Amino acid sequence: MGSKNKIIKKLIELFPKTENFYDLFGGGFSVTHAMAVKRREDFKSFHYNEIDGNVVALVKDAIEGKYNYKKFKPDFIDRDTFFKEKDECAYISLLWSFGNNQKGYLFSKAVEPYKKSMHNAVFFNDFDELAKEVLGFDRFEAECVKERRLFLRRKIDHYRINNTLPKSLYRFLSKSQLQHLERLQQLERLQQLEQLQRLERLQQLQQNSHVGNVVFSSKSYDQVEIKQNSIIYCDPPYCGKAKYKNEFDHEAFYKWARDQENPVFISEYSMPDDFEILAEFKTRSTLNATSDSIKAIEKVYMNKAAAELIAREGIENEN
Repeated sequence: MGSKNKIIKKLIELFPKTENFYDLFGGGFSVTHAMAVKRREDFKSFHYNEIDGNVVALVKDAIEGKYNYKKFKPDFIDRDTFFKEKDECAYISLLWSFGNNQKGYLFSKAVEPYKKSMHNAVFFNDFDELAKEVLGFDRFEAECVKERRLFLRRKIDHYRINNTLPKSLYRFLSKSQLQHLERLQQLERLQQLEQLQRLERLQQLQQNSHVGNVVFSSKSYDQVEIKQNSIIYCDPPYCGKAKYKNEFDHEAFYKWARDQENPVFISEYSMPDDFEILAEFKTRSTLNATSDSIKAIEKVYMNKAAAELIAREGIENEN
């Protein structure tokens, strides 16, 4: 939830160079990962903190290569399995929940049989009658899973454009669900599995002396010990938006950010007037697969120390 992948390239260029980078609401690791790879020469160390230990465990497993496709073949996780095992398995609770909220199952009951059929065909070349009818054959010749998945998406798009969806799909999907099938395809497991697989490269990068150390922790943001000469980035639960796993005290967070001697940069839609705006990004939320994506302007705010640092850098650049 609240992924920064769409704005990550511009976001990471905002942060001034210093010794240490702290990502205190690390979420899915995208910001720390991008910083450690793209700006590895600008910082000595990178600290990834996420209060949810399940998320930290999943990121570590990915970096260590657990989700390398050569050895990880993802079984389809059905609704019953999700609710039985989500509290014990980070992979199931995150990748198989809607919006990664770790609460609700990824697919509706109507969509689940279709997704299972296509998943098994793409990953295992295991075709049931539905897969045979949708794809028009009973086995993929392509060995590459990505090629199979792209073929499936092109096939579904062709059906939708020409209004020729196989009759079997109407047993599972309502009219509104058919209209939004393309958005549901954006939640394919392979996309997230590929992201997990890419994290494995970080382990290789860390063996290079030019790459700063990545430190992991699972604490509340205000319990992380911050070193001097650090940049702090915070992507907290947005005030008044989607509910997260735990309640969040925004007023306490504002006070904490004000009190920090190190520069603090905060992603939010709005904050109290004493926090200055550094940048704005137009974004879209596509978490709701049955409605149009929601446009929003996401901002990066600064505490006093951050604003002063940016001002000094601006003066130095002018001179």
